[in-house]
Amino acid sequence: MKKTLKEDLERIHGLTYGKKVLNESFIDNILNKVGLSGKDDIKKVDDPKKADLVTTDVQQFFDNIKNAADGGGLSQQGQGSMTYQKEVESMQIGLMMLGYELPKHGVDGLFGPETASAVEKFKSDNNIKDNVNESAEAIRQIAIGQYGWKEKSGQLSGGGEISSDLSKIVNELIAEFNEKYPECVGTFTSGNDQFHQNITSYTSLHTKGLAVDLTLPSSCHSSFIELLKQYKSKYNGFSFIDEYTNPTKLATGGHFHVSYRKGKPEGGGKSSGGSGSVSVRNIKATPEMLTKLLELLKQKGVTSEDLKKYIDSITTGGGAAFSDLDLTTDEGFKTYAEICQKFINNRQPNLLGITGEMMAKGAREAFDKYKRFVPAELALAQLAAEGGIGNKDPNSRPIRTKNPFNVGNTDSGANIEHGQVQSGINAYYNLIARNYLGKGKTASDLIQNFVNHSGNRYASATGYESSLNKLAGEANRVAKTVLPSTTSTGDTGMV
Repeated sequence: MKKTLKEDLERIHGLTYGKKVLNESFIDNILNKVGLSGKDDIKKVDDPKKADLVTTDVQQFFDNIKNAADGGGLSQQGQGSMTYQKEVESMQIGLMMLGYELPKHGVDGLFGPETASAVEKFKSDNNIKDNVNESAEAIRQIAIGQYGWKEKSGQLSGGGEISSDLSKIVNELIAEFNEKYPECVGTFTSGNDQFHQNITSYTSLHTKGLAVDLTLPSSCHSSFIELLKQYKSKYNGFSFIDEYTNPTKLATGGHFHVSYRKGKPEGGGKSSGGSGSVSVRNIKATPEMLTKLLELLKQKGVTSEDLKKYIDSITTGGGAAFSDLDLTTDEGFKTYAEICQKFINNRQPNLLGITGEMMAKGAREAFDKYKRFVPAELALAQLAAEGGIGNKDPNSRPIRTKNPFNVGNTDSGANIEHGQVQSGINAYYNLIARNYLGKGKTASDLIQNFVNHSGNRYASATGYESSLNKLAGEANRVAKTVLPSTTSTGDTGMV
């Protein structure tokens, strides 16, 4: 059960000294000393063990499970490459409703080991046998189905199957790359395809199901190569060829050639170490399993009240240190835009012509998608810190790439360019709402330690949080001049 800070203080004090010695002024004094009022409307904390992406709409809940079944099922996610999915949340809720407990992580939207165990138990109890293609189809379900990559004319398995070990590594690779560079979406141009099967001049790894080819936008190449090098060290037998810069004899166009042979690095050299072969079992919530789950849930007669027990109704991303607005209303949208505009006006120059309305549009789009509110103070602090405003250099990366928050722009020099500034703003809001807020984290947590759900930092610069803290404090002071006194959240606690 979610509790306010006040409720938690009352509970702790009661356990220590007994409830009879507690009085209201004692709690209020503590709250006032840490910059919070003792009002009953203090924001409640996000519950990481409850659903963030599922609503109390029963039909929508059923549709989430049906869509997962129709899409080929759900696969267990690898450590470090997990993403939150409403289909996984819906499956977790369904399992718990039918008595399959998830005591450690609850409904967290991640298909990890705990959920995998519950899935396996459900399949065993209902005599459901796996009959899943764990190779090309696995890539279609994860890299393509979940991360939006494309496949050229069924080329992954047009001439035969690819190995399950290769597919697992490729899915892990794409998931990790998507986490860091969500704007970089590629295409699989070949796997074990007919073209390579027809080559007689040499035996290709493609014909053994040990290689895939893929293409990416040029702006993503250097970042992808960095990650490929890491995987070459991580997995003994994993290798790649950059056929954009070093095309092989029969290459029909620029691409990346990715391969995996257990313990045999391509080219005959010694591996730099790593894990050897891929031995992690990929547990699958198959279409048959999900269909059975849906059937039993409908028989049970699920109601909105039943769903409410598993859903986290907290949608704020702020916490007590930030303003909190309802972007679904015209008033909330206009107030958000006004706060941003006043802050931007005070931090010239503004070479990209960013307006408060553009910021509010990005915040509202992210809220509509992920039901997470990105506070204006946090966004403005990062906009200034990353050089999107207050920057005189027209050749600097955020200005040149129309990417004011430097989303995906790395220290190595790799850039993500946007055709329009609004696109760059939207990329930031979507990233923060999707990967940084929720699951127990608010903006107040981020300005102390700006890491995402997977533990990756937003920026490598030392003192980044200290800079954000100061800028967010300035933005909050601007917000207080715009917000009605009844909406203000009190002292920010920021420097």
